[in-house]
Amino acid sequence: MEGNKLDCCVVRDLLPAYVEELTEPETAEQVRAHLAECAACREMEAHMRQAVPLRQAPRRALRFLRRVRRTRLIAALLSALVALWCMWWLYDREYHYPDTEAGWLAAVEDYIPSPAESTSSHRIEPDTPLRVLAARTRGNELYVAYAADNADRVHGVVRLERGWNGKYRTLSASMAPFPYTAGVLETELTAGDGTALYLLAGDTCREIYGIRVTWYMALNGAKTLSPYEKTYPVTEPDFLWLLGEAELKKDLGIPEETEARAAYTQIALLDREGRDVTEEYRDDSVQDNWGGGKGTAELSLLNAYMGIAALLGVVFVRYFLRRD
Repeated sequence: MEGNKLDCCVVRDLLPAYVEELTEPETAEQVRAHLAECAACREMEAHMRQAVPLRQAPRRALRFLRRVRRTRLIAALLSALVALWCMWWLYDREYHYPDTEAGWLAAVEDYIPSPAESTSSHRIEPDTPLRVLAARTRGNELYVAYAADNADRVHGVVRLERGWNGKYRTLSASMAPFPYTAGVLETELTAGDGTALYLLAGDTCREIYGIRVTWYMALNGAKTLSPYEKTYPVTEPDFLWLLGEAELKKDLGIPEETEARAAYTQIALLDREGRDVTEEYRDDSVQDNWGGGKGTAELSLLNAYMGIAALLGVVFVRYFLRRD
């Protein structure tokens, strides 16, 4: 074969389709060029045209088959898009709290109230007013300090995890009564990297200018607790401070290589002159004798649903792109 010229054997293979006008325009042009130069192939073409009368049905059938193929391609594309949308929708339902004030409050209001069937004596009713004190991010996690306006003045922190869509899902929460009309709550959570994270959350600290925290630390596994004191200035009424293990040891002057864990803390509220005014804010009607928390199940169910959506998408795409 030279250039675009076709050999006789190739042309004779193409002649049945050429006679019935089923070849592509470029192929038909090459066949016509060959027939113009080859008497033997022209004779074979003439015999074929006498044996097979020309009719328009094959061309219409070809156009129909092309439409079917185009329709299948569109259906396959739509199937892939629907599968991706379903996966995104499922993921967004789990990771759907934005890092905004509205998102923080929505996470607290959805996660903190007790279920209707709960029989706990310290349950937080669904209609309990909830407030967000402050929020802070650390790595791919978001921590939201909250307060409940109920008899126990429940305070705590909700921990959330960021997803690839930039939004968050709730992971866990602490909750405990708060026997003060204003003050600071100290709580400890386990961060995503497995280390301890110490949190100080302030509520309505308008006339509180500092806090003195006494940390009782267990050093290098010792049974005796060592007290360490640190005074922090307060510059805003509501706040949330996050202290990792390394940060806390630095604040307290504990060597970095020392194994240290806080057993418990005592917090003193200080006025402008540095005097201890803790008792002025104590509310004796609140019984500070319980604490608790809650956690979220793993993502196995979400992964299963997303896997099913992906599998159905693959099945439908393969079905519409099948060759038959």
